Order: sequence, then C-alpha cells, then structure tokens
Amino acid sequence: MSTGNEKRQRKRSTRVRRTGPTPANHQSTFANDVASTDLAAREHYRREKARRAERVRPAEHPLEQARRAYHALLAADAERAKGGRPKKPIVSPKRKSAAPGEGDTENEDE
Repeated sequence: MSTGNEKRQRKRSTRVRRTGPTPANHQSTFANDVASTDLAAREHYRREKARRAERVRPAEHPLEQARRAYHALLAADAERAKGGRPKKPIVSPKRKSAAPGEGDTENEDE
C-alpha cells in the first residue's frame, strides 16, 4: 500500500520503435491519382465552358437583363474614372491677428 509520498513510475511505451530507417516509396500512388483527377477536372471545365458559350438566351431572359445592367454599370464607372483614395481637404493655416494686443498671449511671456 502506498502512502502517497513516492513518485509514480513512468509507464513504458507500448509502441515498438524502429531502429532502422523506414523504407521510402519512390512512386506514390496518391500523386498519380491526383494528377489523373486534375487532368480530368480541367478537361471537364473546358468542355463545360465551351458548351455554355454556345448557348444563347433570349434578350428578355432575366439573366441576360442582369448581365446587360452589370456591363452598363461597369461602363459608367469606367467613364467616370474616379477611384482610389480621396484627397485630403486643404486646410488654410491660422493667421495671426495684425493688432499686437488682441488675443496674442503667447509672446507676452518672452
């Protein structure tokens, strides 16, 4: 039976540690799968983009109306050519009064 004053002994690890280097896989199967999937995805994107470019909507279609309104908005902003950070307002410096005795208390102490 323990009195509580002793330190607990550290339990040993249950995992086996390897003494030698781990064998390296020179060809990863994951990299090959990703490459083939990536190529397939790019090809699908190209085909879908070409298919949608060929499709023509009537002028009264809501998406066509929205597209025209958006392009008109962009053209209006381009004509204005106003952007960036606004200029700071020019503040005129305070002028000292011409009369020596009126409100000029800074120079009286000197």
